[in-house]
Amino acid sequence: MVKNNKVEVVENLEVLFRNASALVMAEYRGLSVSQQTKLRRELKKAGATFNVVKMTLAKRAAENIGLDSLSEYFSGPTGIAVIESDPVEAAKVLNKFAKDNEAFVVKGGLMNSEPLSVDQINVLANIEPRDVLLAKIAGGFNAPLVKVAAGTKAILNKAGYAFSALLEKKDNGIEISEVENKKDVLTSEEVNKEEE
Repeated sequence: MVKNNKVEVVENLEVLFRNASALVMAEYRGLSVSQQTKLRRELKKAGATFNVVKMTLAKRAAENIGLDSLSEYFSGPTGIAVIESDPVEAAKVLNKFAKDNEAFVVKGGLMNSEPLSVDQINVLANIEPRDVLLAKIAGGFNAPLVKVAAGTKAILNKAGYAFSALLEKKDNGIEISEVENKKDVLTSEEVNKEEE
């Protein structure tokens, strides 16, 4: 490769690495072209790309922008998944592809300038989808409101039963103000017990 081309490739990799929300390195030795194409399509849907570049150039680009921790992954035929959006979705794709293809081995990566182990990438891959998590959060906020509404309804129902009982007594000719004995007026608790 001509020196000018190498410099250009390194500069392009630096830009890719800086703009990525996460990077995942994986060995792809033994994958067919059709398998690599399938991986690239799946990653594209998840907001990521899979790049096969010369490891010496990738290592130089990483070191130039202070990502020295990536150097250990740049040996052998290594591809770089550059994740530009949600790392969880891309990790799911990589994890599933590795399970389906023994030749594809995830080595590790980087997210927010922090190293990612294979175990951490697997944890990312097992996080529920974003919309499911948002639904759970919304449900968590909604639960206390449902309890308040149910409690308010119960109080109003009890007050309504007590009021009905008082009206019934009045209809039977007893003035509410004239009731001297507490036994003649049903409390809301007694109304509930009578209904049971």
